[in-house]
Amino acid sequence: MEDQNGGKITASLHQIKVKLRRFGVFILVVIAFGLMLLGKADTLLIEKAQVFFNDLAAPVLKMLSKPAVFASRFVQNIHELASIRQENARLHQENKELNLIKVDVEQLRKENAYLRDLLNYVPPPTAISITSRVIADTGNSFAQSLIAFVGHRQEIEKGNVVLTGDGLVGRIASVGTNAARILLITDINSRVPVKIEPYDVPAILAGDNTEYPQLISFPNNTEISVGDKVVTSGMAGVYPAGLPVGVIVSVQNGIIKVRPFFNRNRLEIVHIVDYGLSGLLEDQTCDISH
Repeated sequence: MEDQNGGKITASLHQIKVKLRRFGVFILVVIAFGLMLLGKADTLLIEKAQVFFNDLAAPVLKMLSKPAVFASRFVQNIHELASIRQENARLHQENKELNLIKVDVEQLRKENAYLRDLLNYVPPPTAISITSRVIADTGNSFAQSLIAFVGHRQEIEKGNVVLTGDGLVGRIASVGTNAARILLITDINSRVPVKIEPYDVPAILAGDNTEYPQLISFPNNTEISVGDKVVTSGMAGVYPAGLPVGVIVSVQNGIIKVRPFFNRNRLEIVHIVDYGLSGLLEDQTCDISH
């Protein structure tokens, strides 16, 4: 009897489940049909619902989009940085070329001024130049010189003038097969005939192995002021006239100090120019191959 009652109960529960499933399907169909009718009947309500859900989803979408935006900006910054570096290198090269042109223009201006005063002016020989890299700084307390990676193979000669885009550096003191030694105007052995602008006061720039060489052999009772520009005078046939040398930085107790226009700590590339004034000293060799 108990087994028969249990079987009947199980069968009844199974029938109820089947009916509930059919009823659930029917309810879902009715709801879907109702939603379709509602969407057709009231599009404004559906639109408001979409707006509501969009408002809810917007902060989430914004947060999810931040990594993509960050990555995009990062890539863009890398491209901009590479472009800036290329532009900086181009401008740096142009600046060097313009500085060299400035030296030439300054010399031409000086020559033009002399031409106004001289009827039988004889121009200097055509300058031949070469650019070289500085490979060593041999300066110490007793000498002020550099080594350039040029030599006899590049037709470099002792006495050639060494410039940067800012002004006079010195001259070639000795030449080897692969290297040349540059005697800086700050070396104690350097003597440069100069004149002090704007009154063209003649003087000698004497190196003393310090950062600021001094002026000697200038006329007495000469009006010299801090800030006056110093250029080569062309006397003695060592340097051509009008090359920028430096600016006066101190006038104290008869000692006049000059700051050269070139920066020794940044001397990487120099301009070696042959003005036809070589061979002033006995030739020496400067070969770094040994």
